[in-house]
Amino acid sequence: MSHFQQSLTIDATPAAVYAALTTPAGLQGWWTKDSDVDAANQLGGLLQFRFGPHYKQMRVEQLEPGREVRWLCTVAHLDFDHLKRQDEWVGTQVHFHLTPQGANHTRLDFEHIGLVPAFECYDLCQGGWQHFLASLQQYAQTGQGTPHEKALATAQ
Repeated sequence: MSHFQQSLTIDATPAAVYAALTTPAGLQGWWTKDSDVDAANQLGGLLQFRFGPHYKQMRVEQLEPGREVRWLCTVAHLDFDHLKRQDEWVGTQVHFHLTPQGANHTRLDFEHIGLVPAFECYDLCQGGWQHFLASLQQYAQTGQGTPHEKALATAQ
């Protein structure tokens, strides 16, 4: 079975897209504001991403400025009662491949290796990636994405 893949052209330089993938402002600007990503530009760095009751931890596996970012999912929890395995992402790899397309454009080839149609969460995760990759594109082009917003604490 093939894993989730998507390609898109971003009207921004590879350096701008790379910054969106390797800086706290970038990652919080397109994926989720509720995150701990200070180590995003360090090999072996651990990144924490939270989406309400759902969370993921990624380890930075590869960094090639302006060309590639790779993460390995080391911890995951998808808080949905209908899922038998709420940690299906563990062991999967997230790859962002960047290729210059002219002076100010970048082709992004995205792969989530291991996220396969046999996973219970596949349809949900596919829709999530489609939303957040469009958010990445928008963020790199305009400086404003549509990330998951941090949940507000309720007053007691």
